[in-house]
Amino acid sequence: MQTLTLHNEVWSLELLPQWGGRVASLRAGELQVFTPLKADSFDPLNWPRGGAYPLLPYSNRLRNARLTHAGIVHALPAHPAARPHTLHGVSHTLPWDVIEHSATHALLAVDYSGEHWPWPVRFQQRFELDGNRVHLQLSVTNLGHTSMPAGLGLHPYFQRHHGMTVQFAPARAWDIDADYLPTGTVRELGEPVVLPADVAHEVAVYGSGWDGRLQLDYAEGRVLLVAEQPLEHLVVFAPPGAPYLCLEPVSHVADAFNSPPAQWPEQGTHVLDAGQTLSAALSLTWTPV
Repeated sequence: MQTLTLHNEVWSLELLPQWGGRVASLRAGELQVFTPLKADSFDPLNWPRGGAYPLLPYSNRLRNARLTHAGIVHALPAHPAARPHTLHGVSHTLPWDVIEHSATHALLAVDYSGEHWPWPVRFQQRFELDGNRVHLQLSVTNLGHTSMPAGLGLHPYFQRHHGMTVQFAPARAWDIDADYLPTGTVRELGEPVVLPADVAHEVAVYGSGWDGRLQLDYAEGRVLLVAEQPLEHLVVFAPPGAPYLCLEPVSHVADAFNSPPAQWPEQGTHVLDAGQTLSAALSLTWTPV
């Protein structure tokens, strides 16, 4: 297992390229921002819950493992943990290549062609430490000869700390069913959501119309995550009793690719013609008390 470590005077970032291009840990000084990934082996279908991983070429689920595009229905393998649906794309199951690496910078990439996605694709992640800020860029490129739907996002496991709070402000929230898929009902949210890290019950929010700002306050300081377009959706999942909070900036709501084209702008489906790339950038800034 190859581990890449990026570090500067503020941040320490560890990467595991062979384990799905994952972030293994992220620290600001001595503060564990992400729950450290601790595992002796890597199962691509039962991955360890820690660090962060890319969501490419889509996030969350495709209902009944079916994808309809340009009048063609594609059957995909269901994920064992989400049957009969798929889960979180394919990029986080693959060994990634290290294209560039320095003390404060890394570029990872992987090409994929297989049963989990009907088109050949290229995925990339770029990491850079710049003072008190971590920059991350994600991209997916259509290497095929026909158009395809596409999306992207990041799935971090933020470490829960005593007294920590999280604040975010999506304009709307999608109601979801028992399979964590949208029902079609959307509620307007008038106020920012403030979530204490020690919340005892399950929290699951699929937000859209998000302003791209996620604020995490600790006794030691603040982390501000800023996500750029097209990451205008936010998935928040807080399992009871878990040491982490899943706070996921993404480009689309779950199963958006199977919605009618008239709904694509609202739900976040992007279409890439042959050779086109969809990319998004986000940053995390640390401000100590």
